[in-house]
Formats: sequence, structure tokens, C-alpha cells
Amino acid sequence: MFLLIPDLLNEKELAAFQQLAAQGTFQDGGATTDGMPDGHKRNLQFVPQGANSDNVMKVLSGALTRSTIARDNALIKRIMPPIISKYQSGMEYKSHLDTPFMHNKGAVRTDLSMTLFLSDPESYEGGALILETEFGDHKIKPEAGAAAIYSTRLYHRVEPVTRGERIAVVTWMQSHVADPAKRKVIGALWQVYDDMVGAKGEESPEAARALHAVTELVHMWAEG
Repeated sequence: MFLLIPDLLNEKELAAFQQLAAQGTFQDGGATTDGMPDGHKRNLQFVPQGANSDNVMKVLSGALTRSTIARDNALIKRIMPPIISKYQSGMEYKSHLDTPFMHNKGAVRTDLSMTLFLSDPESYEGGALILETEFGDHKIKPEAGAAAIYSTRLYHRVEPVTRGERIAVVTWMQSHVADPAKRKVIGALWQVYDDMVGAKGEESPEAARALHAVTELVHMWAEG
């Protein structure tokens, strides 16, 4: 249902993102809603432009590429331009679904949503990301630099902030494998392979067969 990557950004990357957020010009995020009731989305946001936008995409893409959790489970094909969101005291985003398609030089199917946390959790109260799953609500409020990747099909919300500021990067991604059940199988098999190889990095015949199986599934299910 969702992935939690505790340290997606390193310290240097996190500091750069925090500095960009501190210098950015934020606008009313409620203006970007389409068909939602007034007050459903109360936050501030801005989209980095020009060189800042290119740098954000470069850093974000690099961080996701080196993350084995993202690589093995998300199978990312395309990433939408990130938005930096800010929630101050009294702001929230009520339960909603993200749109299944966005546009960035053509239509992009949004299979996955991502929230990358930039604020230390102790610096604000409230503001947790709540994922509403069939097994109940999952509350996510990790350390700065951590990211949650979750199915765009999940209802989710941001709890009201009652103190401080909650700043995060949000974006949406198209996966090479559209079906979340198939992505789950691929991710599970990658985990089996990693466990079999172990800390020594030695590939047994059994591990080699597991690797062959998971790569065959990726070939079968991945889109061009």
C-alpha cells in the first residue's frame, strides 16, 4: 500500500531543499483545487522554476534512483514537477484522492504519490499524513529527509497543524508497472533475492533463480 523511505535525502540535499523552501514565494494552495468544497485544502505552495526546478528534479531523481526501496517497489518511469507545500497553524488538507492523470509535456498517468518531509517532526504539532487503507488509518510523521510513497488510489489527508510549520515536497509518479498488485509481487521477490544474497553479497544458485524470476516478471509486466 505504501513505502516509507527513512533517509531518502542526505544531509546536504535536505539542507538545500530547506533553503529553497525558506526563499520561495508561496501562494494559496486552495486555488489549485478542482471541484473541491471551499476549505477542503488549506495550505500554501509553490513550484520551483527555472534552474531551481532543474536542480530539484536532478536531486530528487538521484535520491530515488539510489534508494533500493524505491527502485525495487515503485519502478518509476516519470516524475511530475515537484511542489513545495507549507502548512501553518490551522491549515489542513481533508480526505481526498489525487487525480489519476496530470499533464507535463503530455498526459502522465499518476500511479504513485509521494510526500517528502522537510520539517523536523518536533518543530510542529499535528500535520501528520494519514493514509486511509482497508486495514485502517496509517499515521506518517517521520524525520526530515524521509519520504512516503503511496498509491494514488488511496484516500489520504493532512491533519490540521496546531503549532509551527509543516513543509514538504509533494509529487506524483508514473510507474513502469501500472498494477499495484504486480508491483507488490515484484517488490516482494526483490526482497527475497536481497535476503538470499545477504550481507556478504554472495549469490547462490537459488538466489540466481530468484533474480531470474523477478527480472522475467518485470519484462512481462513493464510498459515501454
